[in-house]
Amino acid sequence: MRIIAGTARGVRLAPVPEGVRPTSDRVRESVFNSLGQFFDGGTVLDLYAGSGALGIEALSRGCESAVFVERDRRVAAVIRENLRKARLEGRGEIIVGDVENTVESLLSGGKQFNLIFADPPYRIAATEVGEILLRLRSALFSGGRIVVESGSPIADIENMADMRGVERRFGGTFVTVFEKDEEIVETAVCPGSFDPLTVGHLDVIERASRLFEHVVVAVGRNVRKDATRLSAEERAALVERAVSDFDNVSVEMMSGLLVDFAREQGARVVIKGLRAISDFESEFVQAQMNRRLYPEFETVFIMSDAEHSFLSSSLVREIAAHDGEVRGLVPDTILESVRQIYAGMDDRI
Repeated sequence: MRIIAGTARGVRLAPVPEGVRPTSDRVRESVFNSLGQFFDGGTVLDLYAGSGALGIEALSRGCESAVFVERDRRVAAVIRENLRKARLEGRGEIIVGDVENTVESLLSGGKQFNLIFADPPYRIAATEVGEILLRLRSALFSGGRIVVESGSPIADIENMADMRGVERRFGGTFVTVFEKDEEIVETAVCPGSFDPLTVGHLDVIERASRLFEHVVVAVGRNVRKDATRLSAEERAALVERAVSDFDNVSVEMMSGLLVDFAREQGARVVIKGLRAISDFESEFVQAQMNRRLYPEFETVFIMSDAEHSFLSSSLVREIAAHDGEVRGLVPDTILESVRQIYAGMDDRI
């Protein structure tokens, strides 16, 4: 047996004591191919660890740390030797003990993992595997996976308590990969200075509210302008008044980077309204940079309604500054406020 890929690729593992059934190289390679092969950090729990081949393979391929659970002290010594061979001993913790008791201890300590391997002896009943899975669910980070090896199909795989599993067979070995089947509340951020909010902005916000469960309108504090007539708090108050009829829209003030604000809000989507091709050119650059800073972050563009394609906050300010009519350009709920605030203002902003 050897490590197949990563920093310890090619390292041969120490032989295990008689009676221990290690995962074959072929099955291990297939498992990691299905998991994505390589990792960017993350924690691993290797239950019934045996030689520790699965956990060590995960460390070699990029996982940050691993906990190995093995009740046989002789076998635990083999894991320690294999970690030394792979030069990964500083990233592995070995717990000698019973899996059931160890799992309970880890759960009571609030431990969570990105990847959990469970390769019990084939004599262990499928019902026991199912009971362990139920407990392991609480030890799994969101987006994490549990890999179970067994000598027969796991019964009632579809009803495994909020877990969904995909099962594959490799000769006499069945490998099932479980993931949390959680309801995802998708939050989108709609950022801007909103100086002032226009009917074009409101149209984009309303349409976004029909696409996402929660829309956060982010009113920028660090507006790149020489001055503003209104503070971020005052602009946010006007936006709140305009979106008060939308149950799934909230308003927050934003400082700093958009990606940092999105992470704080638990959002992976930003909504941007586009009026013309010229808007797309600048937004495209921002979208690419945001993805670089926050790889899970997606930009969704919503095309402006044709009747709003000419409209901008600066245009509204200029009209209001010269006592022009802004009815129909801003929401009726804030019309009088906009007239009073921006009237007579020299729009140098």
